[in-house]
Amino acid sequence: MAERWFLALWPDAETQDALLAQAAPWLPAGVRPSHARDLHLTLIFLGALDPPRLACVEAAAGRVRCEHFRLEIDRIGHFGRSRVMWCAPSRSPAALLGLVSGLQCALAACGLEPETRPYRPHLTLARKASQPVSGALREPVDWVARELVLAHGVPGARPRYRLHRRWPLIGADPPAPV
Repeated sequence: MAERWFLALWPDAETQDALLAQAAPWLPAGVRPSHARDLHLTLIFLGALDPPRLACVEAAAGRVRCEHFRLEIDRIGHFGRSRVMWCAPSRSPAALLGLVSGLQCALAACGLEPETRPYRPHLTLARKASQPVSGALREPVDWVARELVLAHGVPGARPRYRLHRRWPLIGADPPAPV
């Protein structure tokens, strides 16, 4: 099976653990929970990449600039068709949407077409979730996105994803919410 590449935001271990702790009461029996170190927020799914296209993606991602930004992960939900349980921010910061847009533009030089569906930021908590779930987390998880990551999946491994390259987001941390 070909490696599946993607660009993402990767929370630190403390944030990953906090997200799973908040989600635990929502997880029904029979789901396949994500490994804590696999929790991430995909920005752009790339699919299989040959070496020249991988090099192009790395160069393109390295040209995109974005400042640190804060995400408040405060809701939980379910994609029925794919049977995925997720958590997400209620509001997408402008910096997040700008980062995705900037990456899409930069990746056009690599021959990668932007996704036609609207961007729906989320972190996958579990798969094989057949029961609909929707609500607010008991306590929102505050996360400052500090880096862009290029990662790929390794079939059968746990954790499943490997970080290939990191680019720091620039600037000072945004102020904490009041």
